[in-house]
Amino acid sequence: MISFAKIQASYGNEIHINGEPPADIQWMPPGEHSIVASKDDKPTKLQVTVSEEIVEALNKSLEEIKAQGFDAYIDFNHNDENASGWVEGFFWGGDDPGTGGIRAKIRWSHEGAEALKGGSYKRFSPTFLTDAKGKVIGTTPNAGGLVNRPAFRSIAAVMAAKDINDTDLRFVSASEMPDQERKQETTKGNKMPEHEDKLKKLEAENEELKATIKDMKAKYKAQMDENEEMKKEAKARDVAELVSSAIKDGKVAAKDDKAINALKAVADGNLVAAKDLIDAMPVLAKAQEVLTGRITPANPDQVAAKKPSEVMHNVIAEIMAKNPAISGEDAFRLARESKPEVFNS
Repeated sequence: MISFAKIQASYGNEIHINGEPPADIQWMPPGEHSIVASKDDKPTKLQVTVSEEIVEALNKSLEEIKAQGFDAYIDFNHNDENASGWVEGFFWGGDDPGTGGIRAKIRWSHEGAEALKGGSYKRFSPTFLTDAKGKVIGTTPNAGGLVNRPAFRSIAAVMAAKDINDTDLRFVSASEMPDQERKQETTKGNKMPEHEDKLKKLEAENEELKATIKDMKAKYKAQMDENEEMKKEAKARDVAELVSSAIKDGKVAAKDDKAINALKAVADGNLVAAKDLIDAMPVLAKAQEVLTGRITPANPDQVAAKKPSEVMHNVIAEIMAKNPAISGEDAFRLARESKPEVFNS
């Protein structure tokens, strides 16, 4: 079982300033340090080794803190109130006990700068997370504080893993805590608040509602597609019945494909106009023919004869081809005006 502790420690090294607060401070001195931590209300001794490899874990925890919408800071006396400065990064300063170790780049607040310049605070106490073996694995949003406690080379633990809240645990590297152990540590000794249970229930209901809405939309679209297909089929039947009726009434010859196609084109655009067109058409007479002015190049004296219905439909089709947006009714009117001798015959 991996245990995690939130540690606060004071060191003997003072923060020296020369007129202005330093751009960086010793966050943890290098080497081995003894820790007396409280776990389950019982003191527990741990060894903390401060080396260069810890820097990467600390900077990673800073990135995770920022990803959660926070900026890591240091306060006064670990009171977790006003910020004395903002932590902008960690780096390794070497093995010198006084100037080396893990150092933190600090952007001081006005209060923090004045407290240092006025001599109100001279020492620093970091806050960090360790595993049960004393390995430093990160920091928390509150990364420490300015203090004036007596100098200690050892580290004084403040709270144990069972006292760390969810906010602190979010910044522990996932690689340091297996899923099962993370679940046990975060729930050990702490029951989920009632409002969190309600939130989870609402989220589950919301997902169920989303699935229901999605299913309803799919069914609605399928129904609309089916209705559209039914409309197309009904219109096709109406056009077919109209053409069949025109043939039966002797308005269009059954083998006159051009006339039939022209009538279908009018009916597809406007069924009412197509009916008006048929009503205005004369009944075909086998003997009735109209001479067209088309002369074949092979025999200038040859004149082709066409039936009145074919001429009428050809005229209408030609007008509709030249004017794609024109209605069947208007095409019929223009055709009758342009060829009165055909439509009035």
